[in-house]
Formats: sequence, structure tokens, C-alpha cells
Amino acid sequence: MNALVDFLFGARPRVAHQGEARIVLDKPPRHVQWRKVQVRPDHEPIRAWRAEADRDVETDHGMLHARGGHDMIVAYGPQDYGVIRREIFDRMYVALGGGLYRKREDVILRYFICERPCSVVTLEGAQDAEPGDWIMQGVTGELWPVRPEKAERKYRHV
Repeated sequence: MNALVDFLFGARPRVAHQGEARIVLDKPPRHVQWRKVQVRPDHEPIRAWRAEADRDVETDHGMLHARGGHDMIVAYGPQDYGVIRREIFDRMYVALGGGLYRKREDVILRYFICERPCSVVTLEGAQDAEPGDWIMQGVTGELWPVRPEKAERKYRHV
């Protein structure tokens, strides 16, 4: 019976039981209000490099795992790092030279606003999101959280 209910109405979010209960998002919930955005034309370039060996990268949402020889480590600013799968990075960024890249402005992404504390399952590891954070969906359906202040500086609504 539960399988039929899950099929008809969507599976209930799993809850992690470590301290404060957090919903685990491994796919977008049904019935969220999607909004579309593009990178702002004046957005600053970023520095990026291929991970030479497997390593963990600390972010403001938690720890991400970079696969050596496969993933890109991105420096958005001082002490502000991320990890992006190489095939996604290649679709989203344009090389400027000297290890600098700019996110493509012609790609439309979508997001919804996080309403409850949750753990977002990204391709590189779980990331904690708080109410008000934007949960972005990328070009291959991948999810990742962004703090609203950072998102509003980086993206514009379309």
C-alpha cells in the first residue's frame, strides 16, 4: 500500500536523525514554486583547477568530495570553495585564460526556496540548507544550495 501512495503522491522525504531532524533532498519536492535565473553579466570570474587527487573540500554548507583527475575545484573567493563535476563544469563555464573562468550567461537555471532545514544530496556530497536558501537545479538535474545573499549577487531573474 505504501508503494502505491508513494507512486501517486510522491515519496515522503527521508529524515536524518542526527541532532536536529533535517529533510534529505535527493530530488526536487513536488509542487515547489520554480523560478528561473541566469548569471548576471557583471559577475566576477572565478579561479578553477582539476583536483589532482581525491580530497575533501570544506564549504559553507558542509563537506564536498572531489575525485582526483575528474572534478574541478572552484574558488569563488577567499575561503569560498566548491566542487563541480568536470562534464558539468565544461557545459557551464568559459575559459578566460590563466586559470580564470566565467559562468556562461546564456544558460538558464531554476531554483526554489528552501522552507525547512534540509540536507541536499549533491553529486559531490550532502550539503546543509536553511530556510530561505535557494536550492538550485543545474543543467543535468543536479541540486545544490546557495545562500540568498550570494545568489542575488550572482544571478538575475528571467
